[in-house]
Amino acid sequence: GPPQIAQWPIPWRHRSQLGGLRTARPISVLNQHRQTEGLFTRMFNTDELLSALDELGEAAVAAGERLDVAVYGGAALMLASNFRFSTEDVDIAEIGIPQPEWLDNAVLRIARSRNWSEDWLNDAVTFHLSSLATKRDHEIFGSFPRASIGDVGLTVSIPTADYMLALKLKAMRVNDPAKGATEIKDIRALLQVTGISTVDRAIHCLAKFFPKSAAASEK
Repeated sequence: GPPQIAQWPIPWRHRSQLGGLRTARPISVLNQHRQTEGLFTRMFNTDELLSALDELGEAAVAAGERLDVAVYGGAALMLASNFRFSTEDVDIAEIGIPQPEWLDNAVLRIARSRNWSEDWLNDAVTFHLSSLATKRDHEIFGSFPRASIGDVGLTVSIPTADYMLALKLKAMRVNDPAKGATEIKDIRALLQVTGISTVDRAIHCLAKFFPKSAAASEK
């Protein structure tokens, strides 16, 4: 059939209306593991991630808290697009140090119950984010737990396609033997979503968020 057109965003509440987009992923992805430095990291899929976010939302409600997080990287792509179906962690912007005890406990409980890495939820990406990005460069993805009629414990935001593309272009890990192929696929899909078809326009997108990186790429 015809190639699938990349889309962004596809909120979880609409996914059931989009035919086979969720089920198009190979079954092998569901139990995929990636070997990193001699250790195996379990990959997880969209449904598993949504379930974990539900559990974090429930933990926040139980603690009488409300947590707002911005999700980046593969997890954001997996949640909001139709071209990424697995990831090994969830990159979030720093939410404060120290993290609340209830959150640490919930993250550890989820990791152990699902055989995930204990740092599956981490803020390592904070260092790579743009200081020029604002709330307008993010959009609300959804609230958790999804089944809740009243209390919401967790609200998840994702970057816009432009910002996500800029982050990918800045990292540009296409030569990484482990992630290069996936990076190329992600960048191509994001270029399609944003309607960018020339190098100059891609550099302009990068410059909006990372002017120094864009200037270096033009040399």
